[in-house]
Amino acid sequence: MKRTFFLLVLLMGISGLSFGQVDVQVVNKPVELLNSANEDIENGNYTDAVQKLLAAIRLEPNIRDMYMSLNTACSHTNQTSILKQYLIKAKAIFEEDDEICYYLGNIYQNEGNYTKAIAEYTLAIQYAQKNGEDFDLVYAYYQNRASCYLKINEYSKSIPDFTYALKLNPDNGATYANRGIAYYKTGKRTEACKDWKKAQSLGVQSAGVYVKRYCR
Repeated sequence: MKRTFFLLVLLMGISGLSFGQVDVQVVNKPVELLNSANEDIENGNYTDAVQKLLAAIRLEPNIRDMYMSLNTACSHTNQTSILKQYLIKAKAIFEEDDEICYYLGNIYQNEGNYTKAIAEYTLAIQYAQKNGEDFDLVYAYYQNRASCYLKINEYSKSIPDFTYALKLNPDNGATYANRGIAYYKTGKRTEACKDWKKAQSLGVQSAGVYVKRYCR
């Protein structure tokens, strides 16, 4: 997704002063919490960051950066149930957001719910085609969907996704290794061995095992 970056700044005002019907301190508080949480993340204080971000979202649920930071913090604290709940909420607020669908897909994949994971990655891919594929995570949308297809033995479906992922990120050894498995499972041994050798050259040690076993 094409991103528009902006600096979150605090509204300036005298303590306790209201502008019209808006209390400046109330408006500032979610942003203060977000900025503080981001500092916690930078310092490795992920548990504190999660609590601040949840408080910030309760005060103001329409700031996208809060959910992105929550994804980072929860990923380090293994609070996936909380993260899933809030990503579902974010998906409803920020329509056609490919990155949010991708993170939600990752949760479902880690849970072993490959059908739901594939559905979320498919949405991420569709939205990225509209929003622009210059975002550096887009290759992973295809790669992760392909990995889910592998898990449910849909090998033929995985190959085009692995191939497109390599178009976007051509030096990813894991993608070559996994596409090699898909090729082998669909009877394309020559293509499989070529991919495994490429993966091995990119430092994927497990690919060397496949080369020795299947590519003599």
